[in-house]
Amino acid sequence: MSKKFLFLLMAMVLTTIHSFAQSTAKLSGKVINTQNEAVPGATVIVLGTERRAAADVEGRFSFSLEVGKKYTIQISSAGYNTKSLEEVEVKAGIDNTFTVVLESKSELGEVIVRSSVRKETTSALINLQRNNTAVSSGIAADLIKRTPDRTTGEVLKRVSGASIQDNKFVIVRGLSDRYNAAFINNSQLPSSEPDRKAFSFDVIPANMIDNIIINKTATPELTGEFAGGLIQVQTKDVPSKDFLSLGVSFGFNTNSVFKDFTSNQRGSTDWLGFDDGTRKFPSGFPNTPQEYRLLSTEQKIAASSTLSNDVYAQTTRKAAPTMTYNLAYGSTRVLKNDAKLGFIASVMYRNAQLKYDVNRSFTQSDGNPIFNFFDQQNRYQSNLGALINITYSQKKNKISFKNIFNQFYDDNYFTREGFNTNRNQDIRFYSSFMNQRSFYSGQLEGDHQLNLGKMKFRWNGGYSLVTRNQPDLRTQQYAKSQGGQFQIDTDDTRRFWSDLKDHTLSGSAALTIPFNLFDEKQNFKVGGSTIVRFRDFKSRILRYTEASQANFDEELIYENYDKIFAPENIGLNGFIIDDFTNNQDKYFGISAINSGFAMFDNKLSENVRLVWGARMEFFEQYLTTKDVTAKRLNLNTETWDFLPSVNLTYSLNTKNNIRFSAFQTVARPEFREIAPFAFYDYEANYGVSGNPNLKRTKIINLDLRYEIYPAAGEAFTLGAFYKRFTNPIEFRLDPGSNSDRRLYFYQNAGEADTYGAELEIRKNLDFMNPESDFWNNVTAFGNFTYLFSDVSFPDEVSGQPVNSNRPIQGQSPYLINAGIQYTSDKALNATILYNRIGPRLALVGNSEFPDIYERPRHLLDFQLSKRIMDKKGELKLTFSDILNNDIYLYENVGGGSKEFGGADRMFSRYKPGSTISIGFTYDFDLRK
Repeated sequence: MSKKFLFLLMAMVLTTIHSFAQSTAKLSGKVINTQNEAVPGATVIVLGTERRAAADVEGRFSFSLEVGKKYTIQISSAGYNTKSLEEVEVKAGIDNTFTVVLESKSELGEVIVRSSVRKETTSALINLQRNNTAVSSGIAADLIKRTPDRTTGEVLKRVSGASIQDNKFVIVRGLSDRYNAAFINNSQLPSSEPDRKAFSFDVIPANMIDNIIINKTATPELTGEFAGGLIQVQTKDVPSKDFLSLGVSFGFNTNSVFKDFTSNQRGSTDWLGFDDGTRKFPSGFPNTPQEYRLLSTEQKIAASSTLSNDVYAQTTRKAAPTMTYNLAYGSTRVLKNDAKLGFIASVMYRNAQLKYDVNRSFTQSDGNPIFNFFDQQNRYQSNLGALINITYSQKKNKISFKNIFNQFYDDNYFTREGFNTNRNQDIRFYSSFMNQRSFYSGQLEGDHQLNLGKMKFRWNGGYSLVTRNQPDLRTQQYAKSQGGQFQIDTDDTRRFWSDLKDHTLSGSAALTIPFNLFDEKQNFKVGGSTIVRFRDFKSRILRYTEASQANFDEELIYENYDKIFAPENIGLNGFIIDDFTNNQDKYFGISAINSGFAMFDNKLSENVRLVWGARMEFFEQYLTTKDVTAKRLNLNTETWDFLPSVNLTYSLNTKNNIRFSAFQTVARPEFREIAPFAFYDYEANYGVSGNPNLKRTKIINLDLRYEIYPAAGEAFTLGAFYKRFTNPIEFRLDPGSNSDRRLYFYQNAGEADTYGAELEIRKNLDFMNPESDFWNNVTAFGNFTYLFSDVSFPDEVSGQPVNSNRPIQGQSPYLINAGIQYTSDKALNATILYNRIGPRLALVGNSEFPDIYERPRHLLDFQLSKRIMDKKGELKLTFSDILNNDIYLYENVGGGSKEFGGADRMFSRYKPGSTISIGFTYDFDLRK
């Protein structure tokens, strides 16, 4: 069958679907109250017809209505004012979905409230923030798809008070990733990294997200282990109609596309995100370093020959555009007794080949250079993601099984050249720095409306697996003294394998009991949860050395990088492997958090709402490893934490809120932070080590916020917050570091204080011309966060706290997000977005080496989109990082102003390049 025939057949199918007209369309909705709770059992009637429905346990309902007609829909429920939505019209080819908010009779009396679908939908979006039990900020799927963001990590920088480090680690209110908690579909996520307490959000594709909410204050029902924010990611749930969606996009990076792209030989399955076994640790090599060291020289030569020693040759091709493909399918079936079965599945694939030219510099305390290097990086990335969610609902019951999987492959092949002043040598360095990460999360959860006293019961059971493998991370270093020639430096010519597996089992249950007090509806919520984690980490580190000093062929040290370790050079007159894996290079850990909570949600009057209670957490952590002497090291921690919280909301009227929150939280050490394992990152040029003596951090938090909601879809909020840390954990420079080989480790500071203010605005620009359709469809939004913090350490002599004159590690003094969005069903959609953070403390120094900051940069993105083909297709044109400012890290000499200038010295810098992307999505209408 020819390609021409296949192309013709596809064109015929698309044309047929495009021209298929239908007379009916589905209208779907959700009924909630002013406390963001679903109203199950609410009666929904289409006036003038015989159509009526009862909302399910989630408050959802749906109808099939004739296209082009206008209807009046009435929603009612006991204890609430009836709401009537007028001039409701369903349209073909679009998602006819809305949310309606019912108000208690005690608020307005016995009345019928008239509204429109547009007002209700917009009000419901803002209602989530306005009536949340905690101070929060968020972003929904409709805005996510109007940004150029590909991953959840990139999306998060759009949220008020949040910024992103390395495009994957979230910083909330200036507090580094280790002070934030992450949830997906109501299950807590473990750390995904071997060297830090953080979840890498780049493994969750943006197109699989329904919404993201960041809670900035605590309530008893959620974990108390955070200080900056609790990030809740909800993946897409039951669709409102059957659909099949196909998408493709191509991105053109100005640094990379169609330029020479260099790497070692690729494996046959690298493009899928999986190693094909080429990099696997050889099965014939001894299982432990001790076994290898006991071998004779001849046996070591035989074992060394089992490694793939011919893997250093370079291959060069032209960098292809960044390619992204999406396929999504959703379906809902109505079963007997008004039951529904919903299914949604999504598959995403992305491949990127990116080039960066990086300048790096180390200097001594007196300003004299240690080295100046130039890196040419070639980063090959593959990302394969899948999502499957199944939901069964029947009147007052709902059970869901939610699954998300992601495979991420990142191989950074780079070459380095420069001069090392300490060694008085020219340096040439080659490295293939590969990471292979897998993430799976599955949850089985249920919501039930009980007949007894209208109580609600929610439960959740989950399992997640995070793996990170570094198979055959390779480094080769050549050095040349003045007047000489380049020769191999075997100390920095290494091969490294590591394997991390992190299993998490979780379960939770909560019962909500409604009751009346002060003629107002109240809620009492009680529940508990358990989270059990198992982490297993092991690594091997090898290097090449002379097999025999007496027989070694000295000419080999001058051999080229791609031939020096060829099979014929592994032998008595050549090289063998030296296994210098340390005892600390493997560890095993188990932790468990068992918790219970009690929470009251009290409406003290029409204007005052008080959410208060406490959470009790019992934490156990066990880690076993060995120290340098091979002595078994067991770390065992048990702590109880009582975590009270109060959230008070005073509503001046329906448009104005004043919020006050006070709560206590904790931040506990991660396995990696207490494990004495040390790893040298040749890409970043520093080592990382754990500290078994870390203590948990206790945090007292205060929040105050004023909120104005002047009209539907509009908001103005102004807030301030304060946090007091006892024993904050920081990532800082080890005092034992030397000038050209720095080591960072984790340490408790004495105390720290953080002060901040936040401003958020969202405003429709219809006031420019109320009669203009254009200005009615334009919305401006922005947020600004100001931060100040102070850290103190105990004096080594007196023991008294001494001010360090710097912020907490990871903090910026300000964050800015701004944007303008134009949305229209008939014309182009356009979005322009701006982001900037202040100078961020990236690495904490000491008295000899200054702190390292990240310089602010302007990030400007622009997107145009247009619905075509009877609104079933959409074209997108995106310009990302238009200004292409340097990503610039610098040593803050003197510790005065943190802004770059004066005697500050460059630590590293590179341009990421601007990216132009064009994408097309087609939605097949599967309605019968």
